Amino acid sequence: MKQKQLAVILTSILILSLLVPVVLAEEEPEAFDPTASYEWLIEHCRGGNCDDSIFATSFYAMAMKLAGYGNSYGVQAIKYIQSEKKDSVACFPKGNCNIKDTAAAYWALSNYGEDTSEIEAYIESELGTGLAGNWWLQIATSAQDKTCTIAYPAGETLEQVDIQVDEGTFPGCTAGQPPTFFDLNSCIAGNNLIDNNPLIELTIDCSSIGEGTTISIIYNTGSSYYITEQATTSKYKTQIPNACHKQGATCHKDTSLWANWILTNKNSEINTNLYLLDTYDSLKPADTSLLYLSTTDTSKKSKYLQELLDIQRLDGSFNKNNFETGVALMTLIASASTEEITSAISYLESSVNQEGAWDADEATTAIILYTAFAGASVDLPETLTPPGDDSSDESICGDHVCNPLTENEYSCPSDCETTTLDLCVEDGVCDYTFGETNQNCPSDCFCGDNVCQPSEESSCSLDCGETTPSAYCGNDIQEAGEECDGYDDSACLSGEICNYSCECESLAPQKSEGGFGTIFMVFLIIIFVGIAAFIAFKNYFGKKPKPKRTFGNAPVFKPTGPTGGFGTPQPKFQSRRAPPKTGKSSAEKELEKSLSEARKLLGGK
Repeated sequence: MKQKQLAVILTSILILSLLVPVVLAEEEPEAFDPTASYEWLIEHCRGGNCDDSIFATSFYAMAMKLAGYGNSYGVQAIKYIQSEKKDSVACFPKGNCNIKDTAAAYWALSNYGEDTSEIEAYIESELGTGLAGNWWLQIATSAQDKTCTIAYPAGETLEQVDIQVDEGTFPGCTAGQPPTFFDLNSCIAGNNLIDNNPLIELTIDCSSIGEGTTISIIYNTGSSYYITEQATTSKYKTQIPNACHKQGATCHKDTSLWANWILTNKNSEINTNLYLLDTYDSLKPADTSLLYLSTTDTSKKSKYLQELLDIQRLDGSFNKNNFETGVALMTLIASASTEEITSAISYLESSVNQEGAWDADEATTAIILYTAFAGASVDLPETLTPPGDDSSDESICGDHVCNPLTENEYSCPSDCETTTLDLCVEDGVCDYTFGETNQNCPSDCFCGDNVCQPSEESSCSLDCGETTPSAYCGNDIQEAGEECDGYDDSACLSGEICNYSCECESLAPQKSEGGFGTIFMVFLIIIFVGIAAFIAFKNYFGKKPKPKRTFGNAPVFKPTGPTGGFGTPQPKFQSRRAPPKTGKSSAEKELEKSLSEARKLLGGK
């Protein structure tokens, strides 16, 4: 019997040994490959034109640049954008100039090394005033009966106005405002100076008061007060941040959000943050994401980031919207919110359609490729002819589009000029976000440029501070104990990448090491196998009861003595009748066999 029990146990172990590896050997899901998405976008941006949209084409150009195809598909997009410029005023597109598209063109062209000064000038000329509140000057001083001078541009000239200051009040202008506030709109000749002049520059000279004077510019709307500028000095020059970007003749929040982010990204002095602060919606991902990217105020950045994280759904999306999720990713990546980044990208990977597009929309797909899959390793045909194009496509020399089937740099140099693009745009600013480093752009990127690059973290305390360790995993420099480090992966073999542990890792799918889900599955298997073994043992291998012998009718015992008294006479045993002869049961045979073996052991007794 013990042998049968042992067999059950061994059988259970064998089953477990077969099932558990099956569970543990489950492969990780195949990594998402965005190649099909790039191919879809190329096919739908024929000739570099993404659905006649400058906005979509600009993101397409930037996505292609980050993927390593700036010199082919990216250039094609840039040429299309250039062909849509309205030369007389440097705006885009030439048939329907608007600020959102013009700002997008400015962004793409500047990152491809094109001169964009005229475009920026046009954007500034089209600013509107978006803040319909009070603009006040405050001069904090205990000096009595002094004079300050306010200078401002009026056309080609510089106008000057003297104002009386007495212990911080303004006796010369009491237009209903608090006595310590000077109304910049109503107290200066030519009413509505601020309202009619977006981003006007003011020079406030309080030299007669001397040092220690605090000069503040305050914007008030309703019960809200914003100190937009403040300095303790006797002379101060400031720009009033009352501007907005318009759509048509009126201020437009979406246009302002995108234009403000782009201009801030390119270090332009044009700023509409205050207008956006006054109008943004914290429940809209684009509002919080683009405002985060457009401000340098750390407290405001923390506020915008937290508001953005608060509205991310459990599935990683933002409002279950692909476009909004792609835009939000720009801030998640900039803020290094690792967990949230992974969740958002996973959502986008699950929401892509069979063709590789998101929402079958060029702008949405381009933005997602630019953000979620920036710099992805894709293998695209090195040609300026998008998939699907053929020789029947019309080709005109001078249309700023090089058709490689019918044009070349000799037959049409204006369209097919040899172009070698460099990530470096020499503008005096180290634009690390777009690939400028001290290796490829030393004129802009150097120790002391106030941009801490990974390659500088151990060598440039001016940009990166003194607290960074001299050697660590993640600084793009292979050091002692590291197989590789980021871009420094020369030790890795073909088909390997440098992982986050600074180890060379195969690109082949890896076996899962298991997690809680795997452990749970193994546990369930053990339980089920155990139950099955118990049932099998009980029903098939348990000890069977011995069959009862049949002895015929039982004898009748009669008492031989008198009844009653203290005792009862013991009956005489009568001989029992032998049971009928029948075939021996298997149990009897086993018993006889056992007795026979016992006799042999006892010496035949």
